[in-house]
Amino acid sequence: MSEIRMLRTFLAIEKHGTMAAAADRMALTHAAVGAQMRTLERVCQRQLFDRSGRSIQLNDAGRSIIEQARMVVAAYDSLLRGVADKLSIEGSITIGSTASSMGFLAANVIQLRVSYPGLKVRLTHGDSAELGRQVRAGEIDAAVIVSEPRVTTLPELWERLYDEPLVLLVNPAIAADDASVTSLLKRHPFIGFEAASLTGTHVASLLRRLRAEVNPILEMNSIAAIADLVRQNVGVSIVPRLRHAAWDEDPLLSVRPIPGTAWRRHIGWYEFGRQPLATAIVKNQLLAALAE
Repeated sequence: MSEIRMLRTFLAIEKHGTMAAAADRMALTHAAVGAQMRTLERVCQRQLFDRSGRSIQLNDAGRSIIEQARMVVAAYDSLLRGVADKLSIEGSITIGSTASSMGFLAANVIQLRVSYPGLKVRLTHGDSAELGRQVRAGEIDAAVIVSEPRVTTLPELWERLYDEPLVLLVNPAIAADDASVTSLLKRHPFIGFEAASLTGTHVASLLRRLRAEVNPILEMNSIAAIADLVRQNVGVSIVPRLRHAAWDEDPLLSVRPIPGTAWRRHIGWYEFGRQPLATAIVKNQLLAALAE
């Protein structure tokens, strides 16, 4: 439910102090957090934030509903657990995911086994287009897929989970501290993201905007495989920064932000028609994990 996600974001702002910090914790853009809070203010018919200073802070009205917001979110989580316990959730569902999001999905599904031992969740992977087709055909129950931010045809079916900005991946052996992004792109072989894909299209557009000269060596449609080639110092690449990959702790990878790019890859939950309660339980687990 989008209202519950909105309240989780509101509570994240209160917990972490700023909208920027909440955006990071909730895996949303700052603009998305701002839009959610404006919607919450319209629903509550009052201003909840003081916007007069350099930073946006909760005002008295906002602080006055904190406990109620906590109660609503806790009640929703308890509702799902309670209904599930009452119905003794059992049986099997199938959830799909792109390869790059599978680790996040699988880790949370494993956690669900403790609370719902009778629930069997089978995971399958594929690209977003094929997973979307499978969901609409009823072949799988739901999926974690990539979607354009301007999607308007699926307002009730797709819910954004988190975003991934484009970054430059380079081996630390060649990542001199004073080297610019365009310099690294020009001096080293470039491992491209498959041009026909959504991400590949935006990478190509970014290279044009940067007026970056590149020396293409190959194209791939696997971020994990591209990262592995960068570790081997085969070349450099521009890819979405995987939210759940520990690249910052990887001694063989250097992650560089890219100036001049605002595009982010949007990862969301996709379902079609009436779904079993078990799918809501899985989605709620993912949202709760992102809010922690």
